[in-house]
Amino acid sequence: MASSTDVVSIICPKTSNPPFCSSVLKSAGPTDLKGLAVYTLNLAHTNARKSLTLANSLAKTTPNPQLKQRYSSCAESYDEVVGDIENVQKDLALGDFNAVNIVTSGAMTDIDDCQDKFVQPPKNTSLLLKNGKTLNDICSIILVISNLL
Repeated sequence: MASSTDVVSIICPKTSNPPFCSSVLKSAGPTDLKGLAVYTLNLAHTNARKSLTLANSLAKTTPNPQLKQRYSSCAESYDEVVGDIENVQKDLALGDFNAVNIVTSGAMTDIDDCQDKFVQPPKNTSLLLKNGKTLNDICSIILVISNLL
C-alpha cells in the first residue's frame, strides 16, 4: 500500500485547494483510498449540516428581507447538499464510484447556488460563504479520490 505521503502527493495537486487538501488528508491518518473517501465524506457531512443550521438560523434572525430570502434559499441548497452527501456515503459503501463522482458534483452545484446569491449587495458577513468555500474544497478532494478508486 502507498504511504499517506504518496497518496497526498497524488491527490492534492488535482484539488481546488492543495494546501487545505494536504492538511485534511494528513489528519485522516494512515489509511487506503476508500478510507480517505469515508473520512473526507464524514467531514463534508459535518460541514454541510453546520452550514444548513447556520443558514436556517440566519434566515430566522436577519432583519434584512433581501438577506432573509437569500439565507432561506441557501438553507434549501444545504438541505440538498446534506442529502447528496448521505447518498454519496451509501454509493461509496456499495462501491459505486461513478455515482460518488456524479452526486458529489451535484452537491458542489448546490453549494455554488448559495455562494452565487451573495455576489450582489447587501453584504453577507456571516461564516456561510467561508463554510461554502471549505465544503467545496472538501468535495473537490472527494472527486479526485473517486476518480482514483
